[in-house]
Amino acid sequence: RLEGDANDYVGKGLSGGRVVVRPDRGADHLAEYSTIAGNTIGYGATGGELFLRGRTGERFCVRNSGATVVSEGVGDHGCEYMTGGHAV
Repeated sequence: RLEGDANDYVGKGLSGGRVVVRPDRGADHLAEYSTIAGNTIGYGATGGELFLRGRTGERFCVRNSGATVVSEGVGDHGCEYMTGGHAV
C-alpha cells in the first residue's frame, strides 16, 4: 500500500498479492483527474490485484494474463497483448 504517487513499472510481473496506490490524504486535487502512477503499469502480470486511485500513463496492463487491475484512466496503448485477467 502506497500513499502518494509512483513512477513507472508498478506491479511489473505481479503474480499474487495486492498493490494499492492512492493519493496523499492531504492532497488538494481530485484523484480521478490526476496521474498517480507512470508508464507500463502491471506489465506481464499473471495474478494478484492492483488498485490505482487516479490515472496512469501509457502501456497500462500490457501482457497481463491473469491479474485484476483498476485505474481511473490510462494513456495510449492500454491492454495491448492482454490474454487474461481483468482491467477496469
